[in-house]
Amino acid sequence: MACNCCGKALNSGMVQKKDSSTGQKFKSCPHCSDANGSEHIFHPYPASFGITPARKTARNPDGYQSYCIDCRRLKKGVASKAYNSGRLCSTL
Repeated sequence: MACNCCGKALNSGMVQKKDSSTGQKFKSCPHCSDANGSEHIFHPYPASFGITPARKTARNPDGYQSYCIDCRRLKKGVASKAYNSGRLCSTL
């Protein structure tokens, strides 16, 4: 499914944006975005994701985690509730 705002796939964790008024960086969480169902959900990056050398690749040189910290704590198959605390794609 695609985001109603930007048209990119909701299950992509590679979408990053910056708040133009504060300069704060944000990254989409695919699990939160899927739970929302219509737009990407963004959380502060990297604070809400974490970084690990095990995730470093050419496409992910910083090694950031794909899911936000709250979603990584969930058991498999449990829907995200953290999307309520994130920012919609249309607000960035």
